Amino acid sequence: MQERWWLRTVFRHWDDREPLAMAPAERGPVEARRIQDLANRMRTGVLFYPLVWALVGAGILVTDPSREKWLWTLMLLVLQMLLTAGRLWLIGLTKHQVIGARPNPARWLELGVFISGFSWSLILLSSLLDTPLAQHYPLIMTATMGLCSGVLVNLAISERSVVWFLLALFSLPCGVLVVGPVTQPPGLALVFLVYAMAMYLLTGLPRNEYEQSVLANLRLQQQARELTELSHNDALTGLRNRRYFETTLAAEYQRGSRHQYPLSLLIVDIDFFKRVNDAHGHLVGDLCLRHVALEIRGQFLRSQDTVARLGGEEFVIVLPGLDRVEGARLANNLLNHIRSRPFVHDGICEALTVSIGGACTTALPRGNPAELLNQADQALYQAKRGGRNQVVWSAY
Repeated sequence: MQERWWLRTVFRHWDDREPLAMAPAERGPVEARRIQDLANRMRTGVLFYPLVWALVGAGILVTDPSREKWLWTLMLLVLQMLLTAGRLWLIGLTKHQVIGARPNPARWLELGVFISGFSWSLILLSSLLDTPLAQHYPLIMTATMGLCSGVLVNLAISERSVVWFLLALFSLPCGVLVVGPVTQPPGLALVFLVYAMAMYLLTGLPRNEYEQSVLANLRLQQQARELTELSHNDALTGLRNRRYFETTLAAEYQRGSRHQYPLSLLIVDIDFFKRVNDAHGHLVGDLCLRHVALEIRGQFLRSQDTVARLGGEEFVIVLPGLDRVEGARLANNLLNHIRSRPFVHDGICEALTVSIGGACTTALPRGNPAELLNQADQALYQAKRGGRNQVVWSAY
């Protein structure tokens, strides 16, 4: 009873860590990051298997050379090199699986881990059986424990990889120690089991810390994306704001100039909007702005189109790839659509119209985005001076 209490005291803190609170939607990104990091770690670590055996074999051959030892050392070295090449191929296959979003890409990494662990277990087994390498058991045993510790540092971020490696490395030697003719005492199997259990428990803490770090990083990235999204949106209407519009217009202008395709720009202004504010108050006026914003956004569904609030009751629409004819057709459709959709709220019904100024350019080097915006603004001014509720297109 006293012994059992002592064991609990020693081992109870090895796995003593706070449970990781992870939402279901976060498990996928964390697992994808784990696979990528594990593949990157393995790419370098897998080279140590033949390197360590080459050093161990050199030590064996220098201290006590013989023809049999040369054959055994060379045979195991060739085996390690072949399996290392296979594992590098599996790592590359895993990365292609991740990029292609294939299901369960980690299985190839785990297969490679199992193969490497099993291949080294053959080296360990060669020192346990009656072979020319049996007399060098202390050296091979020391190399095995050192290699195992180093490998588990890399594999610690994946519990399944740790389990597969320990099973592959120690299952065969433990089985042979218990039932087979070996040169070492069978009690050595218990040493292997205790060592494997200790290594498994010791990888729990770094794995938990890794998951917390990855999760915190993913959450920070998500918060940064949300803040960026908020900084690009107009709080009242939900459309893009002027800052985002100016950045997008400059980018689309440069892209159009490079590929020589047209770029159209529309500025939409609500006619007599001040009357709505004066008659019903600014709260109703805000609702009216949202109504118009939704109607405009509903008319432009292409992913490359940008609809933004320019300020006040003015909106702007960037139409990449559309020439003057196509842009004018969409502008007239929008004009008629808003005219047919009055603003209705709490007994209030206001018929709305808009004035639209448009401009189009093939993005010649002589022009610039500011000039395109100015031409569309001038066209809007002409539409309002000409009686509103119409589309005027710039000759730019």
